[in-house]
Amino acid sequence: MTASAFIDELLASRPDLARLTAMVTAAWPEHADYLRKSFAVRTPALLDTSDAVARVVLQLTGDHAPKVAEDYRWLCDVIREEEFNFARTDAYRFSTFAETNAHVYSDDVFMERYMHGLLLSHVLWYMHISSLQFFLGRLGSRVQPGGRLMEVGSGHGLLIYLALTRLGMSEAVAWDISAVSLEQTRAALGQLGMGERARYAIQDMHKIEAGTEQFDLIILSHLLEHLEQPVDALQKIRHAVSKGGFLFVNIPLNAPMPDHLQLLRDPSEVVAMIEAGGFRVLEIASHTTQGVPLPRALKRKTAVTCSVIAEPT
Repeated sequence: MTASAFIDELLASRPDLARLTAMVTAAWPEHADYLRKSFAVRTPALLDTSDAVARVVLQLTGDHAPKVAEDYRWLCDVIREEEFNFARTDAYRFSTFAETNAHVYSDDVFMERYMHGLLLSHVLWYMHISSLQFFLGRLGSRVQPGGRLMEVGSGHGLLIYLALTRLGMSEAVAWDISAVSLEQTRAALGQLGMGERARYAIQDMHKIEAGTEQFDLIILSHLLEHLEQPVDALQKIRHAVSKGGFLFVNIPLNAPMPDHLQLLRDPSEVVAMIEAGGFRVLEIASHTTQGVPLPRALKRKTAVTCSVIAEPT
């Protein structure tokens, strides 16, 4: 059976995932083999989550779907170059924010394509959709409906949207150091009908003072690896977690990207970082590329996303 036929059969009852997949393979037919492997290892429950998230992603792509698909292909090419560099040097390309700001964040065209590509990765990459399922499933049994959440570096607003609609949170706040990034989050949540349930604030994590407002859930998803001093940021933000509240973190291992600074190689290093930041890890799960066993992924140094639920010590 060809990759396309396998995908069509598997996704027959999951129309939004099928539509998103067709959008991508129209722009990049050769990617069907990768997607076949990504979908084949997903449980029925994870495929259902994939379909639900695909529905949200399609809302956000709107009339720009063909361009977003092309930008996803472009992002995969960019990552391939970073992986080649990582294989040669056993290090990420940059080590300071000044470098990533000069080469990535200050380039508006690059950032637009980068964000488009990352939006689709939430569904198409096994480790990303698996981490979203962990977010919904494990936090769903912990957070109380009606609580307040805050996300730092909220990007497309996807986790805020899921927390409001699936976890029953009542109010959201988005923090970022960039007014442009905050406006992107505002626009995305507006498209999803959640604009009036969120507030937006320019805030540097390193400058948070004790006594500021508190939240029942704080989300740091794919953020700490971009910081020069992630432990200091964690120590500052712990005071913003309310009594009985939780911190949720997604952070990658062995994942070379154009703007990653912190190279972590093992889940134990993630635990050590979060504990040094003043938190107690309650749960940790590792989501690997294409669902391969974790020991094999660590040995081969292929990308892994670690999802953590923690509480202040």
